[in-house]
Amino acid sequence: MVNSTIMLGLFLAIVAFGQGLVILSGGIDLSVPAAIALGAFFTGFFANEGLPTLLAVILGLLISSLVGLINGIIVCSTNFPPFIVTLAVGTIGAALLLGVSQGQPGQNSPPELVALFNGELNILGAAPSLIMLIAVLMLGYLIQSRTTFGRSVYAIGNSMKAARIAGIRVRLSTFLVYWVAGIAYGLAGVLLLGYGSGSDLNIGNSWLLPSIAVVVVGGSSISGGTGNYSGTVAAALLITLLSIDISAAGFPEGVKQILYGAIVLLALLLSKIGGGRR
Repeated sequence: MVNSTIMLGLFLAIVAFGQGLVILSGGIDLSVPAAIALGAFFTGFFANEGLPTLLAVILGLLISSLVGLINGIIVCSTNFPPFIVTLAVGTIGAALLLGVSQGQPGQNSPPELVALFNGELNILGAAPSLIMLIAVLMLGYLIQSRTTFGRSVYAIGNSMKAARIAGIRVRLSTFLVYWVAGIAYGLAGVLLLGYGSGSDLNIGNSWLLPSIAVVVVGGSSISGGTGNYSGTVAAALLITLLSIDISAAGFPEGVKQILYGAIVLLALLLSKIGGGRR
């Protein structure tokens, strides 16, 4: 169970890194499923066409990042609500993927990705998933809390007007938030491709609500400006363990979705109460 918790927690932590950045900036990203599916599908597609695995992964990430890039361009250049923009872009992306795939169920994973999760490899005696989780935690923490970009995101989430007065390039930072998030979702898709030895077009559908739930359970405010990535990773492992226990107890998948939805609704309620007190 420990190994499963780490592996599934890794995927959720990566998705929640992107979602966490968006929430930290005061937005919400509903294009998660499409970006994950694009990263997984095209990585498998290019690898199955004979390209080297590393090149296939890079191309898959570039394609998935287009979702974030388009989200960022629209959000930072208009006053449209981010949840509407990301929902629309994600829906278009999913539809285009369905058209490009011509109804194919998915793609097989290249052996190099499968080897990361089937126990064939170890790094200094540790499972690759554990090493990747530690690396993701460190990198995510550094980006979010120790870089100019990360501090800008905090400032924008707290007050966009104050951020502008402070000289922060709000539009550029907002654009980067969504672009980086798209890359994170694509990376999760690539790893899910290896974990499942393949993918289908719905591979990202079950990760949207958990990504939001994990961010708020980890201590981030749903209204933006507050949170830290180390808390998000801890919440990812906790909710993953809880999810595994629910499955082991024989409860249907819908119970998990009810749990995630309840957590998000509770976060919205607490945010509303907090906002009213201010």
